[in-house]
Amino acid sequence: MKSPRRRSTSRKRRETLHHYFVPGAHNNHRPEFLQFQAIAINIAIVVLLFLIAHGVQRLIFTTPSEQVGAVIAAVLVDLANEDRSADGLPALSMSPVLQQAAQMKANDMARKEYFAHESPEGFDPWHWFKQAGYDFRFAGENLAVYFSDSAEVEHAWMNSPKHRANILSAHFSEIGVALAQGSYQGHETTFVVQMFAAPAIASAGAGRSVADVSPTIGSDSRVAGASVEALETIVEDETFIVVKREGETLAAISENEQAVGALKSGVSPNPLWRIVTAPKTTLQYVYMVMGAIVLIALIMLVTLGFRRLHVPSLIRGVGLLTLIGLLLWAGTLLSGELLIL
Repeated sequence: MKSPRRRSTSRKRRETLHHYFVPGAHNNHRPEFLQFQAIAINIAIVVLLFLIAHGVQRLIFTTPSEQVGAVIAAVLVDLANEDRSADGLPALSMSPVLQQAAQMKANDMARKEYFAHESPEGFDPWHWFKQAGYDFRFAGENLAVYFSDSAEVEHAWMNSPKHRANILSAHFSEIGVALAQGSYQGHETTFVVQMFAAPAIASAGAGRSVADVSPTIGSDSRVAGASVEALETIVEDETFIVVKREGETLAAISENEQAVGALKSGVSPNPLWRIVTAPKTTLQYVYMVMGAIVLIALIMLVTLGFRRLHVPSLIRGVGLLTLIGLLLWAGTLLSGELLIL
C-alpha cells in the first residue's frame, strides 16, 4: 500500500496537471499552460532549443576537428550496425584502411567540388581502395552531401532500396566512414563517404570468392592496377554500386597499413554523442513532443471549456503551435537538403 505521504504527493501532481491543462471552475476556465506567462516561457524554450541545435550543427559539421570527425564516423558505423542487427546480420568492423580510402575520396570530392561515384578524371570508387592498399573480395560505396545530421543520413540511406542493400549486405564484413568540408553547387557543405568491403582472401585455400554471389549484372574492370583480376558487378545503377573481384587475390590487407586520424577499431561513442551528432533529428523529436502537449491542451480547452471558451488562451496556444511548425520548417531550410548517391 502507498504511504500517506506518497498518496498526498500523487494527488498534488494530479491537481497540478488538472490546473495547468484542464479548463474548469478551479482555474476560471483558463488553463495555466495557455496563460501569457507560461506561453512566453515555452516560446523562449522553443527558440532557445532552435538556436542551440543549429549552433551545435554549425560547430560540429561546419568545421569538425579530426577527433570530432572520427566520433561522427563512429556514430554512423554504430547506426549502420544497429540496422544490420535488426535484420539479423553480424556487425561490421571499422577498418582504418577503409577509413583512409573513404577519407581520400571525401577529400577529392571536397577539393574538386563534385558529388559522384566517379571522379572528373574517371576514377571509380575502387581507385581509392587501391590507393589505400585495400585488396577486396566485395566492395560498395554510399555517398551523402549537405550532411548535417547523422541520424538523418542513416535514415535517408535506409529509405533508399539500393543504399539499404549496401548497409544490409551479407557480403560485407568491414566499413570505413569519412567526412570532408568543401563546396558543392556554390554552397559550403559536408561530404560523407561510407565504404563497405570484405577483405581479399590471403590464399587459394582460405575461402571462396565466387560462391554465394548473386547473378552477375554486367561487368566493370576499371580499377587502377587491376589488369589481372576482373571486377564482377553484382549491382550497379546511379545510386549504388557493389562489385566483387573474380578469383583469389595475392594477399590480404598489408600489415604495414596504419590507422589514419583518430578513428580506431572498436570505437563506441558516448550516448551523448548520438544526440550531439543528430541535432536536427533531436530537435524534431523534442518539437513533436512539445507540439503534442500544446495540441492536447488546445483540444481540452475547446472540448471541455467550449461554453466558456477563453479566446485569448486559444490564440496563444495556436500561436505557440504555429511557431513550433515554422521553426521546424526553418530548420530544414537552414541546413539544406540532404543528397545521397
